[in-house]
Amino acid sequence: MKEHSLELSLLLAASRLELDSQAESLLCDFAAEIDWTILVETAYAQGVTGLLCSSLLKMPETLVPEAIRSGCHGHLQQRESTNHALADQLCLILAALEAAGIKAIPFKGPTLAMTAYQNISLRTFLDLDFLIHEQQIQPCLDKLRELGYVHEWRLSPKQWQVFLRYAGQDILFGKGAPIEPHWAFAPRTLSLDIDYAGLWQRTIQKSFNGHSILSLAPEDELLVLCIHGCKEKWSQLKWVVDVAEFVRHHPALYWESLISRAEAQGLARMLALGLGLARYLLNAPIPRPVIQWLEKDRYALRWSENLAARFFDEREETSRSIYALSWFHWAMRERIGDRWRYLFHTLTQPRVQHFVDIAFPDSLYFLYTPYKLIHDYLLLPIWLWVKACHRGTKAQKATEAADVNASR
Repeated sequence: MKEHSLELSLLLAASRLELDSQAESLLCDFAAEIDWTILVETAYAQGVTGLLCSSLLKMPETLVPEAIRSGCHGHLQQRESTNHALADQLCLILAALEAAGIKAIPFKGPTLAMTAYQNISLRTFLDLDFLIHEQQIQPCLDKLRELGYVHEWRLSPKQWQVFLRYAGQDILFGKGAPIEPHWAFAPRTLSLDIDYAGLWQRTIQKSFNGHSILSLAPEDELLVLCIHGCKEKWSQLKWVVDVAEFVRHHPALYWESLISRAEAQGLARMLALGLGLARYLLNAPIPRPVIQWLEKDRYALRWSENLAARFFDEREETSRSIYALSWFHWAMRERIGDRWRYLFHTLTQPRVQHFVDIAFPDSLYFLYTPYKLIHDYLLLPIWLWVKACHRGTKAQKATEAADVNASR
């Protein structure tokens, strides 16, 4: 947090439901120095505009410019309207699936806005996610197609079979927001050993938006939030806030059970990193015994401290595809077998982009693996290098031309 540290410090202090006293102190002491454009743009990029607006409206009116206060009111009203519409869309989908005998567990999105933020307008989300049983993938997709949700591409039978095995989710488009039915919380390439059977057994019924819906047990939901953050390399503050606010609003979590399950599934480091970031960045109320458990994994502790210290810095890792080899994803696995499976699957698994690039018949599907290796690790790097050189040449010519014009 080197550049614009004042704005970033204010954003961290304001990105929580219970306003940190530091936020008002910063405004009192440095109101004239705050770059409001930087603050708002960073909040949009980090997915925390709802919390920022809510916090600023709690401040004394003299500390926040009237134009900013007005913008905050308008943004929260628009976000509330949009999120309620998305909650209605989600409930209609869940009801249609339930009528067809298909169980679905919504997560993130509008349901998380209520369980973690207690207010549907305070969390930003652009799509609707829900988990289904793997054996119900095709019936679910058929039902969603009846409701008007479709893919943007076509695959052969073999390609479709492979896609279902590695992707863990689909994305469909129709009326309203895109929807993402999941049968796994991460693609097979990440090699996560999640106990889905146990997760489904622990589901609970809860009231949401006037409907009774299936929900993850709180401990499972918190673990899923940490898995998601690690999957996305914690590239947005929103995902850290999710963890911090979820912990704040669930003071009776069964921490021993949560930690035991995470360790049994090789997900303890992901859990530790998520909790560590929430603690360092947002002062999440992590119980002392859990902090002592976090500190046992020196690797996770060091990652937490380093990521928190440079959270807003540009990180090359965060811009890379989840399907590209990542030192971060390798380091987040505490079991060596999971690491090597991650390496193997990521290197060799052909994906939809390869199926779209070249149409091998299903009988020659095996050719996609060498095609992926040649395309991803030989041809693509060469093309990117040539493109970078071309940009550099053009920039140099433009500079030389400017120098010539300036000397006239």
